[in-house]
Amino acid sequence: MAMRAATAAATGFFSSPSSVSPRRFSSSSPPASLSAGRCIRRHRLRAFPSSELPLEELNPSVDLLRKTAEAVGDFRKTPIYIVGTDCTAKRNIGKLLANSIIYRYLCSEELLEDVLGGKDALRAFKESDEKGYLEVETEGLKQLTSMGSLVLCCGDGAVMNSTNLGLLRHGVSIWIDVPLEMAANDMLKSTGTQATTDPDSFSQAMSKLRQQYDELKERYGISDITVSVQKVASQLGYSSVDSVTLEDMVLEIVRQIERLIRAKAMMEAAGKPF
Repeated sequence: MAMRAATAAATGFFSSPSSVSPRRFSSSSPPASLSAGRCIRRHRLRAFPSSELPLEELNPSVDLLRKTAEAVGDFRKTPIYIVGTDCTAKRNIGKLLANSIIYRYLCSEELLEDVLGGKDALRAFKESDEKGYLEVETEGLKQLTSMGSLVLCCGDGAVMNSTNLGLLRHGVSIWIDVPLEMAANDMLKSTGTQATTDPDSFSQAMSKLRQQYDELKERYGISDITVSVQKVASQLGYSSVDSVTLEDMVLEIVRQIERLIRAKAMMEAAGKPF
């Protein structure tokens, strides 16, 4: 009964256009680093910081803004959907990408957490009523995929059935492929645990994530673009994925979007459907 009520509440939340709070949107005005007329000195933000960073703190460098504008100038208004194992890296990358291309940012899981009463409530909802969870994801995607100039960080429900996968075709889908060890550390941090002090909990988290990854990787792989943290580290000559930065990841996404734009233009010129 409680889960049916939660489903109804969440579905009603997504069905109301006014439900999407403006506080989760990135500003349409230039980031502080540009509006101030100077480049603000900043640390190289690792792809896996200790916590999720607020949207307003993820201002792109002037160099990243320049490269992004050059690469995706004709891409404006096309929505972007980010899928993959949930972790702080995935969300931080989505936020920095949104700020780099002057897009809005939303996270579907955060919206559900808001309406259901937090992470634990959402987790219980998923585990006890998968059908209801997918219905809510479908309703949410129907509403959110109608929005242009949006980076949407999606939950796993976005790839768990053909209806939701079809809705992702309204824009460009990107699979952020992260090392599961990093996601497991995130999972433990959310409960106040560390892998070094509780190896059994880490093993359990890894086992759960591995099972989930194996079940969904083919669906993740349907995405238009795949960006692997490990591959980016290798391409840049890093000895460890810990050296990969958020800007490294966003630049790789932008490069792949640029290639996608060129491929689309070539196919349209040849008179073929894209």
